Amino acid sequence: MALFKWRGPALGGPLWELERMRNYMENVYSTLASGVSQFRRNYTGVFPLVNLTEDDDNLYLTAELPGVDPAALELTIKNDTVTVKGVRKTGPAAEGANYHRRERDAGSFSRSVNLPVKVGSDAASAGFKNGVLTVILPKVAEARAHQINITT
Repeated sequence: MALFKWRGPALGGPLWELERMRNYMENVYSTLASGVSQFRRNYTGVFPLVNLTEDDDNLYLTAELPGVDPAALELTIKNDTVTVKGVRKTGPAAEGANYHRRERDAGSFSRSVNLPVKVGSDAASAGFKNGVLTVILPKVAEARAHQINITT
């Protein structure tokens, strides 16, 4: 019997936990598809944390990437998927130091997010400020809402 610890509204509640587990399984399966030996070396958990929002004209993807050099990032858009790849490094530990707690993993990461609508990848733009990557993805004309006048 599996037990899941509910973390409360501070982390988004039970739905947040289900999303975290889904992302974990996607990462496990994609890593296994690329070879079992890659699993230990590349897996750093669900990183980066992302938000995907939209308005009438654009989708906005923000990713938290503290301590990541923006020059080490690779951003790709293919079909209806945005992928952020990069390397997160941690500073060297002092010689002879013992870790009492180590929660920040280092290494390569890859995070893919499926988009709910088609976007124009040629007009996409991205910026990086204060450790947050912001990607603006303009919707294609077919994906935008259109108001239709009703005649009587």
